[in-house]
Formats: sequence, structure tokens, C-alpha cells
Amino acid sequence: MFRSAINPLLLLVLTTHTYAKEMTEIEMLASRPTRCTYEYAFEMYGAHCGGLRLSKIPSLKGGIEILDFSDNKLQEIHADTLSSYSSIKFLYLSENTIYSIHKDAFAYLTNLQTLDLSKNVILQLTDSIFQLPSLRKLYLNGNPLLHLSLGGMEINKPIKAPLELLDLSDCKIKILPDFGILPQMVLYNISHNPLVKLDATSFSSMCKLTKVDLTESIEHIKLCDLKVSIMWFQERKVSFQLADYTQLNSKEFQNCPESNKPDNLNASYHICQNAYTEIQSVTSYRRTWLTIAGGLFGFLVGFVLLLYIMHRHNVAQTKKTTKAINTAPPSVEDRNATAILLNNAA
Repeated sequence: MFRSAINPLLLLVLTTHTYAKEMTEIEMLASRPTRCTYEYAFEMYGAHCGGLRLSKIPSLKGGIEILDFSDNKLQEIHADTLSSYSSIKFLYLSENTIYSIHKDAFAYLTNLQTLDLSKNVILQLTDSIFQLPSLRKLYLNGNPLLHLSLGGMEINKPIKAPLELLDLSDCKIKILPDFGILPQMVLYNISHNPLVKLDATSFSSMCKLTKVDLTESIEHIKLCDLKVSIMWFQERKVSFQLADYTQLNSKEFQNCPESNKPDNLNASYHICQNAYTEIQSVTSYRRTWLTIAGGLFGFLVGFVLLLYIMHRHNVAQTKKTTKAINTAPPSVEDRNATAILLNNAA
């Protein structure tokens, strides 16, 4: 009797709980934005269009510096797709279905600092991306077909983009592309790629490199063929990340014959250092001139302001003196002179 009496109550409670949960999820879906929203982040004006399942970038407000268009259905980036948003500094296009990028797709984005094209299906990558004058961070990871483009792409050198971070992880790359001298590169992620060789010259032209991620990328390379690159990393104090370091501590690796270091390793490294020094000199030169120009401009503004204050003071004094003269009573001499004139006139 007791069991049969409580079961309907328990069923009602469970049904109510399930219904409430479903309603909550429906309400959450209904509360999601259905159009791009605008907000400020890090003192920059940005447009957030992520997760809207859009197939093209809609008409947005001008002056945006951040555009998040991740998790959508964008397939192609044409020459005019982003031409109206030249002020963009951070562009996030990850998790779309992008397969084609026009060579002038980013030509107007001269202020672009970060470009995220990760997790797409890029078939053709234009060299113009590497020529963007302000680009520091480039994410291309998770493009499984990218290696088809990189393998045949001729990259104009020297690369103009001041790249500091490049992520090529999980792109099915077998041979690393030749980017030439990258004097400002700090982080290089080439993990989860089926590399068939690891050429030290791919890293010697990155003289400021501090970390390379090789996780699950060197399993297809003979252990002794890694020695030159590993020794180079150790010599230049470059941190390299592996899934397993035990092989490098094995007797097999220690007994690998000493390979002569290619002469072009040091040559490309010194060329990179010279390029970095030149960049720093230009930056310092510009900073110095900007400081001087700023000081001169401030001095001129202050000088003009001082002249204006002095002018206003002189005008005020002149008006005060004129008013005092006009309102002052005539002196005895003036009254006598006036009387004489009146008598002569009579």
C-alpha cells in the first residue's frame, strides 16, 4: 500500500524536474544572441559574431578593432570581404569551413596584429598573409589540408610580417616550409605533424626563438637524424617540448655519430641577428623622433597658449585703462581750459 502510494508522487517530482530542465535549456537557447553584438575590450571597440552559424560576414559598424567571427559557416574570403574594416587589429576566424582565401583578402588590414585561421579546411594559403606589416601572431593549426598549399607555395622573402608566434600544429605537414629570416619569432608550434625530417636550418633563421613545440611530431624521424637539431636547441638555449624525452636520454642517442654542423647554420643565425639589430635601431630611431616631435609639439602648444594668455591680459588692461579714463571726473585744469574756450567763443 505504501509503495503504491508514493510512486505517483515520485513520478510527478521526476516529471516536473525533467520539464523544468528542458525549459531551462530552451530558455538558454532563446537567450543566445542572434546577431552580432558590440562591446569594448582592452580599450578597443569590438564586434562579436561567434557561434551564429553565419555563412558571410554581415555589414558591421565602422571603426571596429576586434572581430570575432569564429564558429560560423564562412567558406571563402574574397578581396572585398574585409575591405571596409581597415582598423581591425585582432581577427578571429577559427572553426569555420574556410577553404579559399583571395590573395588580397587582407590587403586593407595594415593594422592587423593577430590572425586566427585555425580549424578550417584551407586548400590555398596566400603568401600575402606573410607580408602584412603589423602581423605578430598567426594561428593556422588544425587545417588538415594546409600542407598541400605550403608544399607548393613560394614565400616571398624576406617576410615583412613581424611574426612572433606561428602555430602550424596538426596540419599534416611532413616537411617544414622555408620562411627565411624571422628575426622576431619567439614561439613556434609544429606539434602533431608527421614530420619526416627536422632540419636545423629551419630554426637557425629564428635568432630570438625561445620555444618549439614538437609534441608527437618526430616519431617518424630516425633518432640519430635529430641530433644536429637537438644540439642546436641546446646550444642556443631554445626550449623544445616533446611527448617523451626518454629517447634523448638513451644510449642509442648518446652513441649517435657526431655530425658536422652545417656552415649555413651560423651564417643564417648571424644574418638574423643583424636583421633584428636593424629593426631595433629603426624602432629606437622612430621612438626618439616621436619623443622629440612630441616635446616640440608640447612646447609649441605651451608657447602659443602663453602668447594667448599675454594677449588677453594686455587687452584686459587696455580696456580697463580706457574705461578708467572715460569715467574719471575732469580735473581743475581741464575745467579752467574749458571755461577759457567758452569765453573766447562768446
